[in-house]
Amino acid sequence: MPAYLNAVATAVPVHEQHGSFVESLPYWIEGAELAGKVRQIAVQAQIERRYSVLERALGEAGSGAFYEYGGFPTTQARMEVYRREAPVLAGAAVSGLGLGREELAGVTHLIVTTCTGFYAPGIDIDLVKMFGLSARVKRTVIGFMGCHAAMTAMRQARETVLADAGARVLVVSVELCTLHLQRTTAVDRLVSYCLFADGAAASLVTAEARGMRLDEAWSALSLADADRMAWVVEDQGFAMTLDPRVPMKIRQAVGRHPEMTGGCAAAGPDDVWAVHPGGKVILDAIGEAYGLREEQLAVSRGVLRDFGNMSSATVMFVLERMMAARRGGSEVRGHALAFGPGLTVEGVDFTMLGP
Repeated sequence: MPAYLNAVATAVPVHEQHGSFVESLPYWIEGAELAGKVRQIAVQAQIERRYSVLERALGEAGSGAFYEYGGFPTTQARMEVYRREAPVLAGAAVSGLGLGREELAGVTHLIVTTCTGFYAPGIDIDLVKMFGLSARVKRTVIGFMGCHAAMTAMRQARETVLADAGARVLVVSVELCTLHLQRTTAVDRLVSYCLFADGAAASLVTAEARGMRLDEAWSALSLADADRMAWVVEDQGFAMTLDPRVPMKIRQAVGRHPEMTGGCAAAGPDDVWAVHPGGKVILDAIGEAYGLREEQLAVSRGVLRDFGNMSSATVMFVLERMMAARRGGSEVRGHALAFGPGLTVEGVDFTMLGP
């Protein structure tokens, strides 16, 4: 019996800070030339809004801002905020699914993806307590995989339902990327700060034939490019390495190994695409690699514009918009894919059901 993505719900914090972040750049980046370069990149990123759990992210020393220009917080201080705020944001996404008490009690598996914070007992157990899930629910936390982790979770949820038609899998992705700003002159890190934001998504995967049928899940790894993207724990937060050639390398990897990208290689002209909007250039590269029309990337570009890159949660925002826009008609084939360290491309081929 097939597996189906029945519903997706998303949530972002209330604090919109993209504009104030761009204006703050000269105050904490060393050197006017570098600050100007990063500001130009931010302006060209095609992002209008990004949200943060931080009410006041940046400010002068003594202002009470999380990042004071005279000194940024330790990793411990950042993880304390993560522990306080991540369950709240994840819970808002789960609540958005509108599941009743009996439906929540019937959840058999819980999968959580996150790469921006950790603690134990963890966010999975917090969600069990918050929503009255069974103490026997089978829990999995997919940590530190990066932006493609939601696709990994969809693959695991699909395989769970294929093995047990009675399984009801709740998948939650929560990322607080804005907790990891660092004082640095590394351009790749500064660029990442112009892209990333906070967000959460929740979804339900079952054998009930509604929503999207998850036809196939796949993963491709380009080991030759493993050092192009990295995410490591440092004393002042987590640090990203983001080689500017990543979009080109993804495009080349897809071109070299089309057989490793599931149904994408045989996609039809009317297929829909849920591409992780890691950035404008990433979307451009995927569009070129698969010969996509601009309208096939419109939903992904809209999510990037409205929310920025929320790591693993982001592609689920794209799927949510696609499902919300569905107004009947015949079945439609589609492809969801995301990218992360490794260099990894992971995705799911799906069919959007008719009425």
